[in-house]
Amino acid sequence: NIPFLLHIRARLRGRGMMALMTSGGRLGVSRVWLSALTVAAPRRLIASAAVRLDFGVASLPDPSKKRGEDAHIVSRGSATRAWAAVFDGVGGWSRHGIDPSRYSRKLARIVDVELHRQAAAGELRLRDALHAAATTNAEVGSCTACLAAVDTQTSLITTLNVGDSAVWVLRQLGGAATGSTGSGGGGGEERGPVFSLVHRSKVQQHAFNTPYQLGTQSRDSAADAELGVFAGRAGDVIVLASDGLFDNLSEADVRLLVSEREGKPAQHIADTLAYVAQRFSFDPHRQSPFELEAARHGIDFKGGKVDDTTVVVLRLLPDGPAADGERAL
Repeated sequence: NIPFLLHIRARLRGRGMMALMTSGGRLGVSRVWLSALTVAAPRRLIASAAVRLDFGVASLPDPSKKRGEDAHIVSRGSATRAWAAVFDGVGGWSRHGIDPSRYSRKLARIVDVELHRQAAAGELRLRDALHAAATTNAEVGSCTACLAAVDTQTSLITTLNVGDSAVWVLRQLGGAATGSTGSGGGGGEERGPVFSLVHRSKVQQHAFNTPYQLGTQSRDSAADAELGVFAGRAGDVIVLASDGLFDNLSEADVRLLVSEREGKPAQHIADTLAYVAQRFSFDPHRQSPFELEAARHGIDFKGGKVDDTTVVVLRLLPDGPAADGERAL
């Protein structure tokens, strides 16, 4: 069964109305606190089982650069609140003699401080934290931002995205994984449970390869971010990544790689996703998602797209002690 999915697209404008997105269409509702909204939502939105988190991080810079321009955070602010985020520095600033990584890394630090402050007060508001960080970051530059928070007491997942990084939630829904990404093993045989994509953030772009971004001289802000609330459960795998992953791996690729590694530590999954994405980015003959998207815009581009690739993986597991190889969050 496809789980109930609730998307909140809140723009703090006008009279403070927000659009509540469901599979049935759009409904305008008065602005309320997120906690009140989730309580008022259908019961199936709220997961009741407590979970523990296993995390992994892999960050591979573009080999042509002196240093990577992505930044990330993985943190826990209280017994029940944890979060992760990926920030992709916009490389164009380097043409003006500016290190793009300075903005993304400073933004990551401020967001983390803001979320810790909120968690200490017994709340967590991703949009407010991102807004505070973007309006106080004194570095010159810009970046995309993708955040996810997990309430480990209820398994509720909250996501926030600006730009073309993304957060995906994959869930084991039965069946068996088949095929091969060339990452090991033959093709066509069954390999175990299939993970399906049950939640994904929306890519935000003004034009092809021109993502929404926060920072110097940008018209975009945290108010433009897509906010999502999703009922997680033990066994779910959350993948946050910069576009270096999604430009080179299709949904089918990601699902297969995660399915092949069912039960493996999150660090193993993150390492595999980043490694395969970067390897594919060097292949001029492999038809990449970026090539397909370029063709849809009338642009002739062949092969993979070389870029920084940062991947954060969170595994939701039944509450209990961590197993060998896990990095408890």
